[in-house]
Amino acid sequence: MSIKEKHQCPSCGGNLSIDNEKQMYHCTSCGSTYDFDYFREEQLHELGDRSLERGEFDAAVDAFKLILKKDPHDHAALRGMMLASARLHNTDELTSIDRPGRFSYDSGMVKEAVESVSESDKEYFTEFAKIYSDRKRLVDLTNEIKSLKTDKERLEANIRLTDDSRYDYYFTTKGGGKRSPRSMFILLWCFVAFCLVSALVPIIGTEEKHPVLYLLVFFYGALILIAAIVNLAHVYPRVKAIIEIDEHLIELNEELGRMAQKLRNLEDDSGKLSRFIKRSAQSFVEKDNRMIKDPVSEQGPEIGSVKKHQCPSCGGSLVIDEDKQTYHCTFCGSTFDYEYFKEDQMHEAGETYISRSEFMAAVDAYKFTLKKDPHDFLALRGMMLAAANLSNMSDLEKEPDATEFVYDSRQVEEIIENASESDKAYFKEFAEVYSERKRLAGCNKEIESLREDKEKINSIIAQDRILSEKYYETTKSGLKIPPHNSFIIISVLTVIWTLIVAFFIYCYVNSPEKTFGNLLVFHGLIWICLVINEFVVFLPKILKIKKINKEDKDLYVESGKLDDRIRDLEKSKAKFMSDIRRTIHEFVKKDRNIMSGRNGD
Repeated sequence: MSIKEKHQCPSCGGNLSIDNEKQMYHCTSCGSTYDFDYFREEQLHELGDRSLERGEFDAAVDAFKLILKKDPHDHAALRGMMLASARLHNTDELTSIDRPGRFSYDSGMVKEAVESVSESDKEYFTEFAKIYSDRKRLVDLTNEIKSLKTDKERLEANIRLTDDSRYDYYFTTKGGGKRSPRSMFILLWCFVAFCLVSALVPIIGTEEKHPVLYLLVFFYGALILIAAIVNLAHVYPRVKAIIEIDEHLIELNEELGRMAQKLRNLEDDSGKLSRFIKRSAQSFVEKDNRMIKDPVSEQGPEIGSVKKHQCPSCGGSLVIDEDKQTYHCTFCGSTFDYEYFKEDQMHEAGETYISRSEFMAAVDAYKFTLKKDPHDFLALRGMMLAAANLSNMSDLEKEPDATEFVYDSRQVEEIIENASESDKAYFKEFAEVYSERKRLAGCNKEIESLREDKEKINSIIAQDRILSEKYYETTKSGLKIPPHNSFIIISVLTVIWTLIVAFFIYCYVNSPEKTFGNLLVFHGLIWICLVINEFVVFLPKILKIKKINKEDKDLYVESGKLDDRIRDLEKSKAKFMSDIRRTIHEFVKKDRNIMSGRNGD
């Protein structure tokens, strides 16, 4: 017997020793024995329920399947399987039918669950499955309604297009209006009738047939022939086409009526089914809540929660005495400890969750193992992977050039503390790899941040360039030129006219003649225009451009400093990345050697 840990005996208070070979506790004082209580059904139920709450339905199914291996009739596990089959977190979601077209479930899993229940639970799970079946039927009805509405909209669009196509056969008047060919058809026949009457009346009403009458008859006959030809060759085909369109429209409208009636019937059926499902779901949820509040475990006899199992020795019924943590055969008297949820199964479950990126479920599975053996290497290793959301060790070896790498440092510290002395170096090295990856991610993030700052500066400089161009002069060809040249020219001219004005002032003062006065006024006006252009028009533009250029100069200096900082960081990063690649590669290689050695053992 290998005694590893001390516990307190619930019978006498003495110390308990653990016999890992027999999977039992042994009291050194009173001699009582107890099996391990770390992998009890309740714990797996909690694991499955937590996985359901978190939406990790595959992990929940795995937990419930472990329970069902031990007890195929377990009510709570089968209930959890039913919920997981429809991706439901709890039974309360059964009453929600806001989106009836979004419900689906694994019918195979439901069928398997219903077939596995005990006779006492048949009614409950049959009702549960009936709600799923009704919800699926409601989904089918909703989808059919949706499809029928789409067909109805298409048919309505087709009717509108068909009705609009009638106007293709209408005549267009000079004013741009549309005229029905039917009215034209009738009008032409009326004209033919008028011409016919006009031709026959003179002939019938006159006894003497004057040659002019024949000429008149010939004229009316020609009109009749032309009108008939136009009516039959040009107008009638349009009328016929419109008649065919109208007949087709009648058929389409009849089909639309039938479709609308079918749609109303389906919507009525859907409404009735929806209300029925809501009532039945509410009733079922209330029943389910009562069962949860008053579980079967509270209704058992003095030995606690009693559940039926089959004795592996004689095939008799087993009952569970949760106070003594044993199975007892009512037929042959044999007793058995819990043997269904051993380490290997939890390791396998944890690895499955890790590979599916269900990291919280993986942590729960590994914690089960660590309750039994806090130094379990595989569990601690799995916890390390889950701490950084890594599905396997290969993910660690992927290109580490990223701006984001996070891990649960507190969990990593706890893992190192719980590791055995022989494994501490491994997990410390593992943690160091995480730390280096985090540092590299920080370096990448800083470089990315500096590049973003540089982009912002470049954007400001580009905006300033656009702004400064607003103060440029535009030539006739559309070319933008700075106002400096114009300012210089205006300045030179201003100086020249200043001298001219000064000269005429001098002349007028010395000889106040009208000629000098007029010249002074004329050149003075020119000088005023030049001064206004120089100091009011061009000088403000130059000052604003100068201010923008000064700001841009400072921005260029800042951008240069950022470039220098980025280059320095990239040099450091290149060396650091080379080191971390080598470190990760060596660590992953060491990990593979360790794992292959353990698998070999």
